[in-house]
Amino acid sequence: MSGVGTRIKKAREALGMTQVSLARAVGVSQQAVMELESGRAKGTKHGAKFARALGQDPLWLETGDGRIREPAKAKRQARTEPQETVPELADYERIPLFDMRLATGRTALADTANAMGFELFASAWLRQVTSSPFSQLAAVAMSGDSMEPTLGHGDHALVDTAQLNLRREGIYVLRLEDTLLIRRVTMHPATKRVTIAADNERYQPYADLDPDALEALGRVIWIGRTLG
Repeated sequence: MSGVGTRIKKAREALGMTQVSLARAVGVSQQAVMELESGRAKGTKHGAKFARALGQDPLWLETGDGRIREPAKAKRQARTEPQETVPELADYERIPLFDMRLATGRTALADTANAMGFELFASAWLRQVTSSPFSQLAAVAMSGDSMEPTLGHGDHALVDTAQLNLRREGIYVLRLEDTLLIRRVTMHPATKRVTIAADNERYQPYADLDPDALEALGRVIWIGRTLG
């Protein structure tokens, strides 16, 4: 652990603040603070907000130049400087949104540089629907009518990329060469072979497949759609 995360933790603990209270003051998630302090995240674009919330000199917090302010002075500084915060954002996670028509390759749902945007999901709600790290979640925009009426063109699905075992029935994002498909996967209880099928009956299902021969990129755990 080194760098800005170390100084953030040192200044936070000197003030007796929790990661949760600091996250709320800055307007980020507790996970973001935790990743900074652990060293998993090497920097932050919210350095000025962290400095204001902690009552510290932004230059010291960012580079280590200078000295940490004593707790009493830091508290006074934190009270006198404006806290341009959006506290409610601390309770949400930004999940990358991908276009099914453009996402390709094994890392299609992992490369945020190719995301078409981000969607906000309540952190508490996400913890109820999955135990996977939030970094392993992705949202996809459905393309075509293959999964109608469950998923229509333009509907959004939240995908847990940590859930890859096709023996667990559900709707999965599958990779076929460089094309991504969303299909329902079911398993025969006796043979342990799987069938992948579209919910739209106009599309042909494929049965008696070896689940180990298929490449899953994640399991759909939530669907969002527009009602016409």
